[in-house]
Amino acid sequence: MKEDVLERDFPWPKITVVTPSYNQGQYLESTILSVLDQSYPHLEYIVVDGGSTDDSIEIIRRYERHLTGWISEEDGGQAHAIEKGFAGATGELLNWINSDDLLFPGALRRIARAWMAEPRADLVAGVHASCDADGRITRISVPPCRAAFSPRCWIFPIGQPSTFFTRRGYLRVGGIRRDLHAIMDRELYYRMMRSGARLVAAKGLVGAFRYHDRGKTACRRDLWRREIPEFMGSNGISSRRHAAARCWMRLVRCIDGSYWRSWAMTRRLRGMMPQAVE
Repeated sequence: MKEDVLERDFPWPKITVVTPSYNQGQYLESTILSVLDQSYPHLEYIVVDGGSTDDSIEIIRRYERHLTGWISEEDGGQAHAIEKGFAGATGELLNWINSDDLLFPGALRRIARAWMAEPRADLVAGVHASCDADGRITRISVPPCRAAFSPRCWIFPIGQPSTFFTRRGYLRVGGIRRDLHAIMDRELYYRMMRSGARLVAAKGLVGAFRYHDRGKTACRRDLWRREIPEFMGSNGISSRRHAAARCWMRLVRCIDGSYWRSWAMTRRLRGMMPQAVE
């Protein structure tokens, strides 16, 4: 009890997490639990449902007393849902966790500690995992040093569920673009880093991206094929420059050890469930 009181009185930053969802009842509960089980003392958690017709609403209602708020109504897609969730956010740090993705135990405290050590940073990225449809870890990616990042060349070796950002930085660049459906995370990081946002690395595992047949990454590859060339073209980023920056990023990851740490962690954790990783 004494430890709980001390932690509650500790000046943890308020963190807002938004979960956009549409007909993802199969995975939604595990996502919600991965956030709520953080037991983070200053959490603002909002679920934005796009008018699901499966059992999503039943699942949300099961946990609504633990949520800051939730809505279910038709929207313009994932980015629009995220925008609505952040519209009333009061957290100092923000992120969205999609309704098929997960947070690792202790993730929010890792993010908070990293940011408290460097409060001038506007982006905080932790170690990222990829999972299969059953939620078992398939790959781990440790963020490299800053030299590997090339925002001007569209190179961001970080994972969306593992990357949090400040509300001030988010508002400074005008928020998320609701017209994008695939690259809204990378486009947001692009604008933030081009505006001078600093990035700090959090130690340890933070988020997990789930690959499955119904996911946008698997079944809507056309979105990436359309949005990436359009974005690169409109911002003067040539394919040659992008490819060169990717080669540089891989070289840096080998030199700074992040590639080898990723390999070692993948070998150790492959097949495990994020909830079982301390």
